[in-house]
Amino acid sequence: MKAKKNVHQETPISDIFPQSGKDLLVGGGKQFVERIGVEAVKQAVFSVMMGENLRTQTEPISRMRIAQVSGAIIAMIAKGYLTIDNFQRELSRLAIKELASAKKNDNEKVWPAQWLIGITGKSFQNVLRGNREALIEYIADFEKAIKDSAEHCKQQYGDYKMDLHFTMNGIDNKVALDWEGITRLTTAIGSQTLTLRGSDKSIYGKLFERLILGSILTLLGFKRVDKNSDKKERKEIFWLSDSSANRESDATVVITPGHVARFDIGFIGPGNSEISKDKLSRFDRDIEVSGQNAHSVTFIVVDRLPATGKTKAAADKIGAEIIQMSMAYWPKELADKLAKRFGFKHEIQQIRPSELKNYIKTQIDKIKIQDFLNEITLEEIEESQEKEAEQQKLELDFEDE
Repeated sequence: MKAKKNVHQETPISDIFPQSGKDLLVGGGKQFVERIGVEAVKQAVFSVMMGENLRTQTEPISRMRIAQVSGAIIAMIAKGYLTIDNFQRELSRLAIKELASAKKNDNEKVWPAQWLIGITGKSFQNVLRGNREALIEYIADFEKAIKDSAEHCKQQYGDYKMDLHFTMNGIDNKVALDWEGITRLTTAIGSQTLTLRGSDKSIYGKLFERLILGSILTLLGFKRVDKNSDKKERKEIFWLSDSSANRESDATVVITPGHVARFDIGFIGPGNSEISKDKLSRFDRDIEVSGQNAHSVTFIVVDRLPATGKTKAAADKIGAEIIQMSMAYWPKELADKLAKRFGFKHEIQQIRPSELKNYIKTQIDKIKIQDFLNEITLEEIEESQEKEAEQQKLELDFEDE
């Protein structure tokens, strides 16, 4: 068996977490596509265009990621017991040290350390309020809970042990876990599951917002340009994530010079109607594009609206259009609404309902879908989500005053 390192060398937690596991915690949009495959992404986009729920498409991806990272945690625990003296006793201290030295959004270091002490990013913010002194107090309670739970399991279920057999550097090894070790392992896997579930829900939503908007606008014949280009082509172009003096829109489409459609997309269900109404208040009707004034119409693309009709009334009041992705063949409805507002014409408007499915599938297959994610990273998404959450909290605090 390989000799253990001296504990005074302070092997970081991140050094024993497998690199292949780290790769599942970081990366950008391009890596996301490579990880699950271009065809799988295209199929998910096509299914959403057919009115299916995005969560149905991403759930298998989430389950696969959780299973693979769980394997990485088992490998980390096994390597820790094998190479670090008194690993079980030192675990929490090593985790705290990792958290103290790691950057806030360095997921490949922060997340495994958090999981080992049974917390997630959310619980660190909400329960510990980001206070590192509170973390020390938490660790004392955590260690007691682990030991008490291990003793309870031993008394209730019997004196079980778990042996992890594995090969490292060509040498067969075995690590024996008692109830305390088993409890620490399952706690880490449980915390990891909560983290990745929360992360996937928001990250997949953000990534697919770009994928779906980029795909539908390309399908309708608009040419994508860089949002910072001089936009020499003045009609039938679009760019993603345009940010102006007012709040950000997810896509801007120049139909003809002086006529602009601004898109805001979100996988928002009927339980979040207030968020839908908030989207309606984001944009002015008159904006500046390439130094010229332009009249704009806002298109809000959401999953499904509530039955109350309040959001629809708010949209009508400001002259906005709402598209529900839960409706079958909503891409044709979008084309029809663009035609009503701008005189826009596209062949999809003439296609019979019975032929739409094959038409949309054929068009999606032609699109180089991964290009819509080239400039975006998961870290940027998380940072933007944190800013949005802080802004929403400020707005709520202001309303309460």
